[in-house]
Amino acid sequence: MNIGSDAFFERPAFHIPLLLVIGFLAFSFNASISLFGETEGLYAIVTHTMMGAQDYVHLWLRGEPYFNKPPLFFWLQAGFIHGLGWSEAALRLPSILSSLGTMITTYFLGRLLFSELAGFWGALVCATCYAALWFGPLAIIDPVLTFCMTLGMYAWARAYFQESSEWWYLVAFVALALGSMVKTLHAFALPILVMGIFLWMRGDRKVFRKPYFWIGVILSGLMLGSYYLLLGSEFRQHYFFEENLKRMITVSGDQKHSAWEAYWGKRPIFWYGLVIWFDLFPWSALFPIGLFLIWKRRPWLESPKELWVFLWVVVYFVALSLAPEKHERYLLPLLPAFGLLVGYVYHRLLHGAPVLESRGMLKGMLGCLGVVFVVAVFLGPILLQKKWHVPLDIIPLGFRVGLSTLGLMMIGLAIKNCLRMGLVGVGVLGLALMVTVTGFIIPGIQAEGSPRLAFDENQRRLNKQTDPISVFQSWDWREDEDEFYWDYLHGRSRIVGEGLEDSLALEELKLDVQQSTRLVMMTKDQYQRVISGDPDLNAIVLFEFYRSKKNIVLLSLNWRTQLADFLESHKQ
Repeated sequence: MNIGSDAFFERPAFHIPLLLVIGFLAFSFNASISLFGETEGLYAIVTHTMMGAQDYVHLWLRGEPYFNKPPLFFWLQAGFIHGLGWSEAALRLPSILSSLGTMITTYFLGRLLFSELAGFWGALVCATCYAALWFGPLAIIDPVLTFCMTLGMYAWARAYFQESSEWWYLVAFVALALGSMVKTLHAFALPILVMGIFLWMRGDRKVFRKPYFWIGVILSGLMLGSYYLLLGSEFRQHYFFEENLKRMITVSGDQKHSAWEAYWGKRPIFWYGLVIWFDLFPWSALFPIGLFLIWKRRPWLESPKELWVFLWVVVYFVALSLAPEKHERYLLPLLPAFGLLVGYVYHRLLHGAPVLESRGMLKGMLGCLGVVFVVAVFLGPILLQKKWHVPLDIIPLGFRVGLSTLGLMMIGLAIKNCLRMGLVGVGVLGLALMVTVTGFIIPGIQAEGSPRLAFDENQRRLNKQTDPISVFQSWDWREDEDEFYWDYLHGRSRIVGEGLEDSLALEELKLDVQQSTRLVMMTKDQYQRVISGDPDLNAIVLFEFYRSKKNIVLLSLNWRTQLADFLESHKQ
């Protein structure tokens, strides 16, 4: 890479617009699709109930007090809904804007610590890795939490590393307090732990003599104290003990197993160490290089910025791994730290002097990345079909050939020792993954029976829009998103034959069909076991979709002609 291109890549005027375009495509391209998982439906129900009751302090869920989360996130959703009306996009806007904010904050953080180049590539990680593409746009709390924590870390770094910006301590503590008000106290605890270890390792006590530091501490304390005082003693009891302290030693909803047993269960203590390679793909190939380069910068007293990034990565990762309950979305607060780690690789290898010790490792990782990318292009559709019931051609053949070519080019660059071009190629793979996930995979999953699609197919066939949506025997296959569309947006649903054995449930269904009901939803297994062989009913499958490892069918039911004629003559 020549000097002219280096200067081009280091222009902030070029970085910000490009990152905003990439972030907009990554996070808002599918903003209007159906709610489809990761508690999107659950939170939408809470927000809908809160707005309907006009009670913005005490949250409710299905008639019971909801103490699992504080209300700030639901206030944000309600604000956008008031302005834009009820829609999936309005529900997701807090997360979309927060994900964009996290990406841009990471850019400024990388620029502050190392260089514009480090900031650009670090921000690109936050928009083009799998975890960001999948979880970043969802109507869940974690993207908002991640932005608050990232802003707090940026403000603290700004105040510490630029002595003329001490007032940023105030911003740091306010941002971390907002993170705690959005979801949980670890939004405050983890950044403070990183900062505390950093100051201890450097033997630095000057921070505690800064007035703005203590003003920030006091202000954040007042914010948190007044907020939780407003929410009431019952909420505080459940939230602090059940949602924070208890979940540090047990898995939520699991009363039988301790944290120690959870460490070796379905998601053991090393689980994040396995999934992070996938969740931060393709950039995860550069993590070992980044850790190696930062480790080589010791002694830490002479490299405080490298130490700060190293502690951010290690402390967060260890703390999250020690928690008994693990989910992939919980890794979102780690994205900016890993983004900075990747940005540091580009800063050292593209911007700084060559680091000869890392060339062999970099060559091997780039080659492995190319191989994995090619394999993923062919195995990916098979795995997607197994998990989401999508067709194998969810990604068009021509596009898959293009992706395979990119992977092969990466292998070639590694073999020829074109490592700088290989580093740029990782970014190209990230952008290719973004197009694949946002343009093909997510829309393809939605097309195979998303909750909104199933709802729309049912609703448009109702005789009257006020008629209830009917299901047969039970809706144990129904998810929170289905419940939101049926019971809250539509407002009416009914179980035919609830709790009855097959024969009795079938008789109740026949009575409904005789009176007026023609549409009913059930599992394909119920249809084949109970309905398809019945001599009295003529069933037409109008629509079939996939839900919770079951196929669900929407049926149109009518009496068979002979029975209808018999009933008519019997009436006469």
